[in-house]
This record gives sequence, C-alpha cells and structure tokens, in this order.
Amino acid sequence: MNYQLKLWSMILLLSIGLLASCSDDDNDTEPTLTASELLQTTWNACVCDYDADGKEVVNEEYLIVEFLTETQGKSINGEGSGDPSAVWDLYYCIDGRIITFKNSALVGNWTVIEKSKNRIVLQSYRPEKSVATLTKLH
Repeated sequence: MNYQLKLWSMILLLSIGLLASCSDDDNDTEPTLTASELLQTTWNACVCDYDADGKEVVNEEYLIVEFLTETQGKSINGEGSGDPSAVWDLYYCIDGRIITFKNSALVGNWTVIEKSKNRIVLQSYRPEKSVATLTKLH
C-alpha cells in the first residue's frame, strides 16, 4: 500500500511539473534576426504606411531586396510600383530584433515582429506606423 501511495505521489508531481513547464511564458520569446540568416537571399517586400491612427494604409510600396553580404545588398523597385526600374545600394546592420537600413525605401530602424523561414514582418515609425512584409524568393 505504501508503495502505491509513493507511486501515485510521484506521478502527480511529474504531472504538475510537466504542466508548469508548458506555461504561456515559453511562447513569448521575441523573434530575432541575424545577418547570416539573410546572407545571399532575395525577398519581395511590401511596405505599408499607415495613417496617424495606425489603422488605414495610406501608401504601399513594393520592392525586391537582395541581401548580398552581411551588411550590404540591393533594393529594386518591385512589380506594381508603377515606377521605372531602378536599383539602389542597400546598407544594413542587425542587432537582435532591430534591423537598421540606410539608402533604401526601408531607411531607418525596423523591429522584427514575426519571423519564419520564408516570411519576415518588420515594423517602424517614420513618424507614422509602417509595416514591411518580406516574402522569400530565393
């Protein structure tokens, strides 16, 4: 009888331990980014600028972004932009959740909001809210 009580006590403790380890806090990790993840990849980018309330899109811009090295790349106005084809040098640096772009339509500091293998969502305030959704091509 004593053996069964100990066994049930152990099962109960293990169950409580497993439940505690499955808390919501484990899912709250912030997405980060590294330059090596972007190295030699090409992405479609849709940049949406919002109104002062942050609710309605007032401008959309389409780009193709090539990350050629860990600090440099190319920005090309994408299909549907309505502009003549143009290519700009792109300079960037990454620090955890923040990617800073220079010389591009993405200029400024952007926070990584979501990240998967083929999709990255960035957010910035320039001064109004802007969201850039990058979809991997290659």
